[in-house]
Amino acid sequence: MITLWHRFWYFIRINFLTKKFLMFGIIGIANTGIHMLIYWIIYDLFNLGALEQGWGAFLSNTAAFLLASLFSYFANVIFTFKPITTSAKQFAIVLTVFLMRMLISNLLASGFDILILNWFHADYDLYPWMTIIAPFLASVLLFPLAYFVLKYIFQKNDQKKIESK
Repeated sequence: MITLWHRFWYFIRINFLTKKFLMFGIIGIANTGIHMLIYWIIYDLFNLGALEQGWGAFLSNTAAFLLASLFSYFANVIFTFKPITTSAKQFAIVLTVFLMRMLISNLLASGFDILILNWFHADYDLYPWMTIIAPFLASVLLFPLAYFVLKYIFQKNDQKKIESK
């Protein structure tokens, strides 16, 4: 008898315990590092923490997310999904997905920033490294979703190319 646990483990095994997901994870770790570094530099360099609560995180996260997403797209095309061909349409679709993900990420990062400041009374002036916690939590939550969406987009594009031959 196949239990819910067996189905769950099978889902995990075929989707997450693969070379493709591992490579996506490595690129994701590099992407997150790039994102956090850019976020921290912008947040501190332009003193965006002085803005109304949440806005500094929103603006810093937007710039960091865009730059890290460009890295992620090209690294995943080369090392993870390795599509047969790439196209401007595919790039536009992926950027649209990134922009939707950015919106969700910004909302999450701003919300986490408000929680960290108000609930945990974090002192960003005393501990500036804590400014990266909010976007980090947002990235972790969006990671699996990003994998499935990008995998679908690259597979769909390859299927269309194969069918048109």
